[in-house]
Amino acid sequence: MEAYRYQELLYLIVPVMLGMEFFMCAREERRSRAEAPLGSYLLEFSGFLFMALIPAVFLFTIWASETKRFPFQEITLARLDRYGVMFFFMGAWWQVYLFGALRARRMEKKATDKWYLWIPFLGLGIFISILVLWVSPWNLKWVSVIWFLAIFGIFNLIRAKPRTIEKTMWILAAVTFLVENILFLWLESVV
Repeated sequence: MEAYRYQELLYLIVPVMLGMEFFMCAREERRSRAEAPLGSYLLEFSGFLFMALIPAVFLFTIWASETKRFPFQEITLARLDRYGVMFFFMGAWWQVYLFGALRARRMEKKATDKWYLWIPFLGLGIFISILVLWVSPWNLKWVSVIWFLAIFGIFNLIRAKPRTIEKTMWILAAVTFLVENILFLWLESVV
């Protein structure tokens, strides 16, 4: 198996943790109200996507590529690998921001200290920065690590409330998702 496939397997820590966070937020939503709100079902569905579907796509693609057990469908497998696996793997930053937004949301309801959010957020951000950008040019892995540390520093410097952190993380996730899609479309047209 090629080395980058091991990186993709390690990456699965991010969607699994994000899926668990979606499930925990859904449980908090149901706990706070007498009836189960629609939002809790959407949170559970998102948790299922990130905990089951994304790892399944990764594992199937890696298995099929490495064992050559997907006969006569090389083009389909190549597209699944390029758009499915690489989209999530290379786009792990928006998933870390989603994790931060969901964790900030729960932090506000639980009234916990700031480290409840920042330790896993920084851990995932630094992990993804080093994992994905390990051999990148221009020291991008360190730029990414500094970016996550700067987010942490700025929010602590201004003593941001969990609600502000949550909104900002949602915006960061949306902007990163949009820029990533534009970048992938541009790279696809160039390459």
